[in-house]
Amino acid sequence: MELRGTRVDCELFETAAADQGWVVLDSRGGNVPDLADTSRFYTIEVRFPGSRINAIKGARERVEVLSDSLLLDLKVLIVDRVERDPELLPQWSAYIRPTIRPYTAVLSRRDRWAERWAVWCAEHMGAQDTGRLVQASSVSAAWRLAARHLPGARTPSGQVAARGSWGVTEPPASDVPLRRRESSRMPNRGIVALVAALWVGARIADRYELGFGAWWGFALVWLGACWSLTTATRRMAPQKPRGAIVAVSLAATLFAALLGAGTVRAEPAEGVGSGLILYGALATVGLNGLRLLIRQWTWQRFAPWLIPALLALLVSLRTPPGFGLYAVYLDAFGVHTEDVQVPQAYQFLAALKLLACMSLLFAIPALLGYAKHLHLYVKERGPVNLLLFAASLAFLAIGVVGLGVGAAGRAGEEALERAKAGGAPSVYFGVEPQWVCAQPVGKVSDIPVDGGELRPERPYLRVGDSGGTMVLWDPRAKQAFKVPLDKLHVVPQETRPAFCRTKL
Repeated sequence: MELRGTRVDCELFETAAADQGWVVLDSRGGNVPDLADTSRFYTIEVRFPGSRINAIKGARERVEVLSDSLLLDLKVLIVDRVERDPELLPQWSAYIRPTIRPYTAVLSRRDRWAERWAVWCAEHMGAQDTGRLVQASSVSAAWRLAARHLPGARTPSGQVAARGSWGVTEPPASDVPLRRRESSRMPNRGIVALVAALWVGARIADRYELGFGAWWGFALVWLGACWSLTTATRRMAPQKPRGAIVAVSLAATLFAALLGAGTVRAEPAEGVGSGLILYGALATVGLNGLRLLIRQWTWQRFAPWLIPALLALLVSLRTPPGFGLYAVYLDAFGVHTEDVQVPQAYQFLAALKLLACMSLLFAIPALLGYAKHLHLYVKERGPVNLLLFAASLAFLAIGVVGLGVGAAGRAGEEALERAKAGGAPSVYFGVEPQWVCAQPVGKVSDIPVDGGELRPERPYLRVGDSGGTMVLWDPRAKQAFKVPLDKLHVVPQETRPAFCRTKL
């Protein structure tokens, strides 16, 4: 890079680069005068977290951001990526090789077999291991390192050798050597392939009844997952036989697909397994995006994105768990939340759903984390940050209003329509409307009724009860009323009967 300026400009740049952890490898241009402008050429090494993809552009923009913050006249002339990922070497274990007497020695067959057994156990079972770990590319180099003296370590006496995982074998040569940091990414690739196979199995089971044409395309996705797992396994273990790796990958992806297919039928009519797996995968991707954003930013810069989420969480904690969802659902029947008692477990589940809807706020920060990781948004700009913040608030509103409160309202309206048609409404987080025949205990005229009229010959929809009071919904009057629970004998019905039998 070329920096044009005075001595003060050069000192500012060198100090700022040192604060960033960037090393100045070379500087040319002679002595810089105190007042006159001149050019000075620098060669620096820039290190920053992120993906290798687009890293060259990310390095240039990071240097330009630093230059613009210091108001320097700096031009980046050459940028290239430095590869410093060490090659993984085969691992060996040092052991003391048992003494084998020459074949000219007169030994019994039992002693000769005992010597061979001792050697085999030392080479394959680790019976004589010294505990030293050696990394070398060949057997001869491993044997030299196994016997090398280390300060402070006790060098074992006797003949020290080195063995591989399953004996003394020369590792096969690999066309593409495996790198250490590259190997840490291969397990993640394998996990993604297995999750894809799990989703494929669930999706095929969901659509199997629709015919071959509805699910055959997902089999191609399974083949892609199998290929991805095979390539990742070959990169992690290049010395293993190719046929064995292919067989293991096929078996693993097939098992994952069968596992997904066997856990999808939560409802007889429509499977929901593939959707649950997809939502879980999206949640994992979102959390990983937040992790990448936190790694790129400091907590001081991440806090403004976290404040709206914390405010939403505090609001939800100050209200009863799932209060808003129950209020909207019961409003379709004209019933208040205090009139229906819901078990604590279902209240907790409703609160979790509301929090999950609020977590849609983190979709934009997660995308920003991936953009930072891929070096697509290095030069931050105020209008773009304002747009991202507005999009986060919009996603929060979509999650709370559309997926949370709106879904509760739609569930209440669907339950009301099924009740008007005479069917049994579905359960909503512990609220289980049910058709009943209400038989009075004593005279009907002695039963206090709040908000309606009790006719024992009519069927009613029992919405719930709380504090000794039952809430019944009248399909004819299309309104709910409350009666004491101890004044009625309730007989549950699967669907709305034409009339209820009364006691003579």
